[in-house]
Amino acid sequence: MFNSLYLSRPWFVCFEGEDDDAAAKAATEKAAADKAAAEKAAAAEAGKTFTQEELNHFLADDRRKTQAAYQTQLKAQEEKLQVVLKSQSLTESDRHALKENLESVQGQLRSAAADAAKEKQELEQAYQARLTETEKKAHIWEQMYRDSTVQRSLQDAAVKHDSFSASQVVTLLKPMTKLVEALDPVTKRPTGQFEVQVVMMDVNPKTGQREEITRTPDEAVARMKQMPEDFGNLFKANVVSGIGASSATGGVMPGRGGRLDAATIKKLTPAQYREIRAKNPELLGLEKRR
Repeated sequence: MFNSLYLSRPWFVCFEGEDDDAAAKAATEKAAADKAAAEKAAAAEAGKTFTQEELNHFLADDRRKTQAAYQTQLKAQEEKLQVVLKSQSLTESDRHALKENLESVQGQLRSAAADAAKEKQELEQAYQARLTETEKKAHIWEQMYRDSTVQRSLQDAAVKHDSFSASQVVTLLKPMTKLVEALDPVTKRPTGQFEVQVVMMDVNPKTGQREEITRTPDEAVARMKQMPEDFGNLFKANVVSGIGASSATGGVMPGRGGRLDAATIKKLTPAQYREIRAKNPELLGLEKRR
């Protein structure tokens, strides 16, 4: 008897439905956690502000999804009606009713397709309008960049070569100047870098003929400085002999337009006046003799 007690199998106490209660409790806790997370996300989303463009995008996207789902349902209904109409067991009245339903569904499909086509056209027009506006702004900024780059290059060259008025040099050369993309000297392909080029009429030293010659701004202004008969009054180094060695006005800066002022003209000797009139009449406000 005692041996049987010691050898008896162990027993565990349990209650019916205990596992189900634990599972239900875990599911309830998970549902509560999911609900809390959803409420937190909704609260964060509610605190976020959207622009009118973003709101329009959300609404349009939702409308497209709804229309697509509606069209899918209509298409499925149309296919079912067409299958039923092929049945040989239909009465004439049933067949007539099914045909009317089919025509109604097909009409709704055509209406939905027309709405989708109209919306597509409106979206294309809106896109084209935004594209045109963007291209217009890009062109304006590109032109501003080109103008400022050209003007700065010409102005720096004019200052480097000691012009009386850099703005005059810029005004003369700007119509002949352009900003172009540089080419690789070996491959002759665009490098992505841009350079300023001045295309001016000049005598080709090799042929002796007048033709268009392309130069950098520095080369172009240096060439102007070597042509005193055309641009002598623009540079300080173009000296009139007998007046001074530092400038064309005996050390006195010219007034507006590169001309000598009245006070300077009064100080000139008759010989100096005749020489200036013969060689640089522009300094006196006179036209050059042809």
